Amino acid sequence: MARGDAWRPAPALVRVVTVVLVTAPVALLWRRPDLLVLVSPLAMVMAWSLATRPDRLPARRFALSHAQVREGEQALAVADVEPVEHADVLAAALSPAPFVEGVPLERRTVVEDADGIEIQPTSVVVDARGRLDDGLRRLIVGVRVTRWGVRRVGPVQVGAVSPWGSFRWGPTAIEPLGLRAIPEPVAFDSSAPAPHPRGLVGMHRSARPGQGSEFATLRPFQVGDRLRHIHWPRSTRGNGELFVTSSYADEDTHVAVLLDAHYDLGRSGGVGGRASSLDRSVRAAAAVAEHFLHQGDRVSLRVLSGRTPLTVPVGTGRRHGVRVLDTLSRVVPAAAERTDPARVHLGVSAGTLVVMISALVSPDALTQAAMLARRGLPVVVIDALVEPSRGEVVESAEKDPLARTAWRIRMLERDREVRAIRAEGVAVVPWLGAGSLDVVLRELGRRGRVGRPA
Repeated sequence: MARGDAWRPAPALVRVVTVVLVTAPVALLWRRPDLLVLVSPLAMVMAWSLATRPDRLPARRFALSHAQVREGEQALAVADVEPVEHADVLAAALSPAPFVEGVPLERRTVVEDADGIEIQPTSVVVDARGRLDDGLRRLIVGVRVTRWGVRRVGPVQVGAVSPWGSFRWGPTAIEPLGLRAIPEPVAFDSSAPAPHPRGLVGMHRSARPGQGSEFATLRPFQVGDRLRHIHWPRSTRGNGELFVTSSYADEDTHVAVLLDAHYDLGRSGGVGGRASSLDRSVRAAAAVAEHFLHQGDRVSLRVLSGRTPLTVPVGTGRRHGVRVLDTLSRVVPAAAERTDPARVHLGVSAGTLVVMISALVSPDALTQAAMLARRGLPVVVIDALVEPSRGEVVESAEKDPLARTAWRIRMLERDREVRAIRAEGVAVVPWLGAGSLDVVLRELGRRGRVGRPA
C-alpha cells in the first residue's frame, strides 16, 4: 500500500484524544467535575469521529480533456474520486511541472448541488455530495501549457477528510499523463513565388498554358474546348468565329524544411517570454510549412538531431500540416556524433526548394547546406540565433567574464562560417517574420538553375 493510501487519524483528532484521556482521570481522581464539563464537548467530538471513520478507500482515476493543444492554450485535468460514506471533503491538486501552469477557472456548479464553488488555480476542494452517473465525484483543475513539446501533467494529488477533519486519506498521487503541445506558428507571409515549380497543382503561375486560374490570352475555338470558356463579347464582334479564353497552368513546388535541432541556445520563457534558439527554429518551421501548404505546395520535414532524427515525407493538404506540427512537437535537442552529410539521404530532387532553419553553430548543418547548394538546389538558411525584436544575434546571459568572452569568440567563428557557406551560393537570412524570404525567393527564381538529384 502506498504511503498516504489509507485513512489515518489527523493531528486534530490526536490532540482531542490526548486531552480527553489525560483530563478525565485527573478530574475523577481530584474530584473536579468542572474539568469533566469542560472536556465533555471534546469527548463527544472524539466519539462522533470514531463512529464515522470511513471503512474503505475511495476509487480514483485521472484524465485530460485534450490529448493535444497548441502552446498557450488551456486544457482541463479531470480527477474522478469516489465519495465514500462519511467522506466529508474531497480535494485534488496538480504537482508543478515545467512549462505547465495552473489556470484560475470560473465558478462552476456541482452535479447535484447548485451552489457555486470557487476553484483555485492548481487545486480544487469540494464537498462530497454531488456525484456522477457512475458514483464518482469530478474534480477539475485548469492547466495551460506555455511551450511546445510533450509535457507532463501531474501527478495529481487527491485526498479526502472525514467529518470534523478527524481522519484523512491521502494525499495520494495518480500517475501523470502526457499532453502534447504543438508549436504556434509565428506570423509569416510571403508574396514571392517559390522558385522552379514543377507539379501541376498549386498557386504558382507557369510559363506554359494549361488549366489554371490566371488569364493568358484569347484564341480561336478548338475541338475539346469547354463551352464555358467561350468569350462571347469577342466572338460576337467577329465574322462568326468563336474565341475562347486560355490560362496559364497552376504549378506547385516541393519545399523541403530542414530543422537543425543539434543545440538549444538560450533559456526559454514559454509563450510570451524570451525564446531560445530552438523555440525560434520550431516556430519558424511551423510557419514556413503552414504558409507553403496553404499555397498548395508539397512540403516535407527532416529534423537533424542526434536524439530525434524525425522525418515527414512529402505531402500536401491540411492533414499533412497537422502531421508536420505533431512531429515538430516531438523535437528533442541533442548533438549527434560526427556524421558524413553525404550519407544522409534527404529525399530531395531537382527543383526542390530547401529551407533550412538553424542556429548555425552545428558543423553538420553548415556542411549539409553547402553540399545541397553545390548540387544546384536552391537553398535558403534561416538564422534562428537572431532575435527578431532586435535583428541581432542574441547575447550571452552568462555573468562569468570568461564565459562571455568565449561566447564572443564563438560568434566570430560563426560569422566566418556563415560567410563561407554564402560563398557556396547559400542564402542566409535572419528570421524577422512576414516578408523574411521575399527578396531571397525572387532572386532564386531568377537564377533558373537546374539541380541534380540529392
